[in-house]
Amino acid sequence: MSLWRLYLVSLLALLPIATFVVAGIVALWRTGDYLWLWWLLPVCWVPAWLLARRWRQQLVAPAATGVPDIDHWTARDREAWELVQAAQRDAAEIPADRLLDPHFYLQTAMDLGLRVAKQYHPKAKDPLSSRTVLEILSVAQLAIEDSHRWIADYVPGSHLLTIDQWRLLAKTPKWWRLASNVGWLASIAINPLNVTRFVVSKLALGSATKQLQENALAWGYAVFIGRVGFYLIEMNSGRLRIGADRYKSLTRRAAPTSGELGADASSEPADSQGAANEPCEVVVAVVGQVKAGKSSVINALLGQRAAASDVLPTTRDVRRYRVQQLDQPDSRWTLLDTPGYAEDGATDQQTQAIRTALAEADLVLLVMKVTSLARQADAAVLNDLAANQRHRPNRKPPPVLGVLTHIDQLSPVMEWSPPYDWNHPTGRKEEQIQESVRYHRELLAPTVAGIVPVCSDVEHEREFGIAEFLLPAMLQLLGEARGCAVLRIMSDEGRSGQVRRIFTQLAQAGAALLQKK
Repeated sequence: MSLWRLYLVSLLALLPIATFVVAGIVALWRTGDYLWLWWLLPVCWVPAWLLARRWRQQLVAPAATGVPDIDHWTARDREAWELVQAAQRDAAEIPADRLLDPHFYLQTAMDLGLRVAKQYHPKAKDPLSSRTVLEILSVAQLAIEDSHRWIADYVPGSHLLTIDQWRLLAKTPKWWRLASNVGWLASIAINPLNVTRFVVSKLALGSATKQLQENALAWGYAVFIGRVGFYLIEMNSGRLRIGADRYKSLTRRAAPTSGELGADASSEPADSQGAANEPCEVVVAVVGQVKAGKSSVINALLGQRAAASDVLPTTRDVRRYRVQQLDQPDSRWTLLDTPGYAEDGATDQQTQAIRTALAEADLVLLVMKVTSLARQADAAVLNDLAANQRHRPNRKPPPVLGVLTHIDQLSPVMEWSPPYDWNHPTGRKEEQIQESVRYHRELLAPTVAGIVPVCSDVEHEREFGIAEFLLPAMLQLLGEARGCAVLRIMSDEGRSGQVRRIFTQLAQAGAALLQKK
C-alpha cells in the first residue's frame, strides 16, 4: 500500500469521528451542558494516571517472572535463565528513547550473550567465539521464525505496512500532541476558565499516556530479551549442534509458552523441509535385586511373556524390549532389563552393566519386593546414579519410580480379592499396602518420584496394579522422561558422525563445483 493510499484510508476512517466530535461539542455548547460535561475528561484521566502508576510494574513483570516449564532444561540452564530474568527486570529502568534504538537491542543481546556464555564456559571472552557456525546460524533461523510469528500475531497491521509507513506511525504521538494543544488553545480562547482543565488534563492524561507507552516498549523489550536469552541458553548448552530443523523436531512439545517468553518457539512441528517428526524413544531402565520381580513386571508391561520377537539388539548383560502398549504419538518406549543384584550389593560386572543402562535411561523403575527389608543395595544404585549425574551437567537425572512387588504376600497373606483402594483403606490388606508405600516413600525420599504397589504374578492369576497404578504413573512422568530423552538424543547426535559429515560435505561441495564447470 503506497503512502497516499494510507493517508486516504486514514482520512476516510477518521473523518466521521471528527465530524461527530465537532457536532457534539457544538450541540453541547448550545444547550449549556458543555461546561459540565467537559469535567468528565479530567475526572476519568486522573484515575487513569493513578492506575497507570500503580500498575506500572505489573504491566512489565509477567514477562520477567518465573522459569519456563521446559522438560529438557537442566539445573545449569535454569541458573542461566536467572541472568535473563535480571536483564528483563532492567526494562522498567531503561529510558523510552533507548528502547526505540535498534542498536541498543543488538548491544544488549551481545552483553547478555557474554554473561550466558560465561555460565557455561567461564573462560569465554565473547559470546560467539566458542560456538560453531551452524549453531549461530541455527540461533538466527529460530529467532527469525519466532520474531515472524510474534510480530504477525501481536503487531496490528504488520502484514500491510511498509518500513516507511512504520516510521511515519512512530511520529503519530507527536502529531496527536500538536493537534491536542491546538484544540486546547482554541477552547481557552473561547473560555479562559478552560486553562484549569487544560493543566489538570495534561498532568493526568499526559503522564498516563507516557507511562502506557513506556510500559508497551518495556514489555516488548522484555519479550525480546526472553527470546534471545532462551536461544542463547540452547546454543551454549550445545543442543543446537544438531541443527535447527532437528532441534524443532525434538522439542516441538517441550517449548516455552507465550505467557513465559512471549512466543511459542518450538511447539510447531518441523515443516516438510525439516526433519521428520518421528516418535522420540524414551528408554526405561528396570533395576532391582534378584527375585524382586523384575521379570514379571517387564512381562506385565509387555502384555505377554518376553519372546524372541520382542527382544531388540542386546548387550552382554542388558536386554532391550519394545513396549507397544505405552507408545504415544510422539514417544516410543523401550525397556532395559538389567541384571539383578544380591542383597549385599552388585558385583563389578553387574555394576558396570547397570551403569551403562542408567547412562542411557530416561526413566528408572526400581523394583523392590515389599516383604524384603534389605534396601542398602537399592540405595547404593540410587547413590551411584546421582554420583554419575554430577559428571554430566548437560544431562538431566532421570526420574526414579519405585515399584513395590508381591503385595499379595502382605498380611493377611491368604486374602487376595483385588481391586484394592490403598489410598483410602477400609480393610487390613489395604492398610498394609498403604503403610508399605508410605514407609518406602519416606525411606527413599527425595531420590524417588513416587512409589507404586503391584502384583505381577501372572502364572497364579494374581495381577493387579500394573494397569491401575504403574502405567498411569509412568505416563505421568512422560514429560520429564521425554526431556531426558531429548537431551540424550541431542548429545548423541551432536557427537556422532562428525568425521563422516565432513567427507559428505566435501563430496557435495566438489560435485557442485564440477557441475558449475
